[in-house]
Amino acid sequence: MVSNFKSLLSYTELDSNQYFTKNGEHPKYFFIVKTGIMRSFVLNENGTKSTRAFFTIGDVTGANSAMMRNVPSEVNYQAITKVTGYKGDFHKLIDLTLKHKEFSLFYIKILEDAYLKAEEILLNVSTLTSKERYLALQKRIPNIDNLITQRNIASYLNISPVQLSRIRKKNIGS
Repeated sequence: MVSNFKSLLSYTELDSNQYFTKNGEHPKYFFIVKTGIMRSFVLNENGTKSTRAFFTIGDVTGANSAMMRNVPSEVNYQAITKVTGYKGDFHKLIDLTLKHKEFSLFYIKILEDAYLKAEEILLNVSTLTSKERYLALQKRIPNIDNLITQRNIASYLNISPVQLSRIRKKNIGS
C-alpha cells in the first residue's frame, strides 16, 4: 500500500518566487512541504497581491478546492524561499481513497487540518490586534523576519508595510 502512495508522489524543488500553481490554471497536484516556505495569494482588483496563508514543513498545500471542483484556480501558490517537497497527483489520491480505507483517513486528516488552519486565521483576524497576529506568526515561523519580505508579512496580516514597521520597532523596543 505504501508503494501505491509513493507512486503518486515525485520529489520537487521550487526556487524562491517560483509558482506551484497560478490563478487560472487547472491544477492537478497537491504539494507536501519538506523544507522552505510557500504562500497562497490572490490578486485584488487593483493588482495588489494579498497573501492568504503561509505553508511550512509538513504542510499539505495546493489549489485543493479548485481540484475538488475541477475548475481553474482562483489562488496563486508560490515558493517564497527555496522549497523542497513532494508533488502528488490529486485525482490518483482520490482514486486510492475509494479503494483503501487508510487513504480515506489520510485525506480526511488533510481536510481537517486545512479547515482548522482556515478557522484559526478567521478567528485571529476577527479577534486579535495586528500586533497580536504578528506575534502569533513569529511564534509559528521563528525567524520569519529574516525569511520573508516585510511586504509579504504585512499582506498576510492585512496591514501596510509601514504599520508592520511600527509594530516591529515597538516589539524590539519592549
